Amino acid sequence: MRRVESINSGEVMEVPAPDICYRCKTMHCSNIDPEGQDRTTDHCGHRGVTRSNYHSSTGRTLTLILLLFIQYSWGMSNDILRLNLPPEPNLDPNTVCKTYPALTSHQYEHCFQHPDVTASAIQGIQVAIHECQHQLKDHRWNCSTLEKKNKNPHASPILGKGFRESAFAYAILAAGVTHQVAKACSMGKLQSCGCDMSQHGKVKDKWEWGGCSHNVEFGEKFSAKFLDVKERAKDIHAKINLHNNRAGRLSVIRNVRRKCKCHGMSGSCEIQTCWKSTPDFREVGIRLKKKYEAARKVKVNILNAAAARYRRIRRNTRKSELIFYERSPNYCDVNPRVDSIGTSGRLCNKTSTGVNNCQTLCCGRGYNTLRVKRSERCDCKFHWCCYVVCKTCSYNEWVTVCK
Repeated sequence: MRRVESINSGEVMEVPAPDICYRCKTMHCSNIDPEGQDRTTDHCGHRGVTRSNYHSSTGRTLTLILLLFIQYSWGMSNDILRLNLPPEPNLDPNTVCKTYPALTSHQYEHCFQHPDVTASAIQGIQVAIHECQHQLKDHRWNCSTLEKKNKNPHASPILGKGFRESAFAYAILAAGVTHQVAKACSMGKLQSCGCDMSQHGKVKDKWEWGGCSHNVEFGEKFSAKFLDVKERAKDIHAKINLHNNRAGRLSVIRNVRRKCKCHGMSGSCEIQTCWKSTPDFREVGIRLKKKYEAARKVKVNILNAAAARYRRIRRNTRKSELIFYERSPNYCDVNPRVDSIGTSGRLCNKTSTGVNNCQTLCCGRGYNTLRVKRSERCDCKFHWCCYVVCKTCSYNEWVTVCK
């Protein structure tokens, strides 16, 4: 059994693995249709195939060859080929726009016009939350409050503040939308965009543009339209949020790389076909984590719209730099007003010299040493659209837990 979590609803489904009918030597899968009904289909989803066709001698031979090929492919392929995920949903305004909470009127308008692109943007937000949790897993505030069922992370109290953590959250969410939409364009899944064809043709003797480049330009524009539109106010808080959004997008745009595939006889690389690819999102997360650690505090007057003051801040700030204006709370105790769930019950490392050491993470309250069996989500992979598939990792170990 594998766990399949719906990105829009947050519901977790158990999807059975394929099994083999030994009576007729064909492959069957327990499939899940959009209404949640369980059904059995031949050849993992290919309906309309009669079993009598496979009972002929020719049919048995072909089926056995197919079975061997599928079994071999399972050993070489990724998880999605083994999972028989639910079919791709019908991405219309009713299934996307009305199910995602706390959209502004302008966001809903964009969603109504481009529901498929918005679905990719929402998936990008979920990718960003997972990466945020990974990058800040050892910190007192670890992004866990951003991931709640039926919750828009932009409605979280911390994104209404000017903390260092707020700046990081804005940046990584904007980066996630840019990254995921750019990839979905190149997959041919969206009606509004396709491959980036801005560069093509032979460039050098050894390589030429080809393949399907990720459409980063479209991803950047949609990210700006979908997220920046929330910041309608003219105050300094909105302007700083827009700055951090742009810094997040730049972490994707400025790190697009050229990937190439060799062509030639007997494995030679007589010529290469190359295309533009967005960086792995883990790389984006690492870069933004460094920006977070080096983020600059700026002086602002919240009561003053201070457009001139922001222009001075902008002149002294790099576009890719994160900025904030409020001192962060300690996040030691539960405080919903600043999105803090406290650190009681958090795992700490008593031998660490980093931020996850027990003295720092437990805020001086001390810790308990326990022998526990625990399970956690791990090795998560996002599939378009709109599911995340995670393994469950189990541990039986001694741990130190904050009091």
